[in-house]
Amino acid sequence: MAIRFKDHTAFHLQVLRMTVAGAAFGLATYLLGLMVSTNGRVAQALILAASATVLGLAGLPPQRKSAVTAILLGLGVGLLGALAMQALAQSKPLNYPWFGLGVYGLSVGIVAGRDMRGPRRFVLPLATALSVPLAYWVTGALQAGAHLASYVPSFLAEPIHGAVFGFMVSIALIARQITWHQDPVTKAFEEVRPKLGGEMLDLADQAVTLYVKTQQVLRDRRERGNETEPALALAVERLVLRIFAMGQKWQEVEQGAGGTSADDLTARIEALDAKIEQTRDQVARKQYGLAREALASQLKYLREISRNRERVVARVHNYLATLERLHMALWNHRGADAAKLSDEVQPILDEIEDVGHEMDFASAALDEVITVSEEPAAAAAPEAEPEVKALGEPQPADGSEPTTEAEAEAGDEEETEKTGDAESELGARAFE
Repeated sequence: MAIRFKDHTAFHLQVLRMTVAGAAFGLATYLLGLMVSTNGRVAQALILAASATVLGLAGLPPQRKSAVTAILLGLGVGLLGALAMQALAQSKPLNYPWFGLGVYGLSVGIVAGRDMRGPRRFVLPLATALSVPLAYWVTGALQAGAHLASYVPSFLAEPIHGAVFGFMVSIALIARQITWHQDPVTKAFEEVRPKLGGEMLDLADQAVTLYVKTQQVLRDRRERGNETEPALALAVERLVLRIFAMGQKWQEVEQGAGGTSADDLTARIEALDAKIEQTRDQVARKQYGLAREALASQLKYLREISRNRERVVARVHNYLATLERLHMALWNHRGADAAKLSDEVQPILDEIEDVGHEMDFASAALDEVITVSEEPAAAAAPEAEPEVKALGEPQPADGSEPTTEAEAEAGDEEETEKTGDAESELGARAFE
C-alpha cells in the first residue's frame, strides 16, 4: 500500500486561503460586534454557521455556477453543527464542550470536502473534527497569554486571532492531499510470484527492484520542481508488467512439459520399438506405430523447450538491461529540465516501445504453444485400447490376416505424413 502526498502547491494555497479567510472573518465578527449584540444563542449559532461556511469554502472555493448551492450547503451544515455544539455544551447534568466542538468541526470538513468521493469523503470531516477543537484551544491560549489587545488595536488583534484559528483548522486539509493505493506493479508481482520459480523468479525480482529505483528517481525530480512526462513512468510500468506476463506464460509451458522427462519418453519409445519388432499382428503394429509417433512428437517438443529456454532468459535479461539504462539515464539527469531529459531518454523509450511489441508477439505465441503442447498427450490415447475393435471383427475363413503388411505400411506412411510438428513451428515463432 503506497501513501503519497498528492500536491504540495495546492495544499499550501489551501492553507493560505483558509488563514486569510480566518483573519477576514475575525475582523468581520469584531465589526459586527460593534454594531449589534452577538451574545445571544441565536446570534452565536449564526456566527458559527457562517464561520464553518467561510472556512469550508476557503478550503475548496466553489465555481461560479455552483456558488449559491455551495453557500447554502455550508450555511445549512454549519447551522446544524453549531446547534449540536450548543446542545452538547449546555446539556445537563453533564456538558461536553470539547465533544461539541468536534461535532461542529465535522461541518467544516463536509463543506471543504464536498467534491471527494468514496470512503475518502469521510476522512476530511473526521480530520476537521479534530483540528477545530485544537484551533479553539490554541486561539484561547493565545488570547489568554499574549494579550494582543494590549499591544495593538482590537481591529488588528481580532484578525490575528482569526488567522491563527484558520491556520490551525487548515492542518486537517492534509487529508485532501494524502492518497493511498497499491502500486500496480507491486500488486501484479504479489499475484504472479507464487507461480514463478527458479531463474525466472530471480529475473522478476530484479525487474521490481529496477522499477522501484526508477520511480524513486522520478519522485526526486518532482520534489526538485522538475516535471517529467507521465509517459515515462507509464512505459516503465508497462514493460515490467509485460515481463511478469511473459514469465508466467513461460512457467506454464515448463510446468506443462514437466510431468514427463525426455528420458522417460525415450524409454517408452524404445519399449514400443521392441513391441513392434516382436508382434506379428499387423493391426497391433500399426497402433503401436501411431503411439510411437505421438511420443516422438512430444519428445521433440520437450527438446525444443530445452533449446529455447536460454533464448527466453536471454531476452528477459535484455529487457532488464534496457530498464537499467533508463534508470541510469534518469539518475544522471535527475536535475535537468524536462526538455533535456526528453532528449536523453527518448531513444531508450523508443527501444522500450519496440521491446513491448516484441513481448506481446512472444506472449501470443506462447499462448498457442501452451494450447498445442497438450496435443501429444491426447494423440497418445490410441495406445490405451489399440486392439479392442480389431479383435472383435470377424476373421477371414482362410485364416489370413485382415490387413496385408503392404497395406499396413502404406497406412503408417499416410499417418506419418499427417503427423505435424506444430509445436516446433510455434516454438520458433515465440523464441526466434
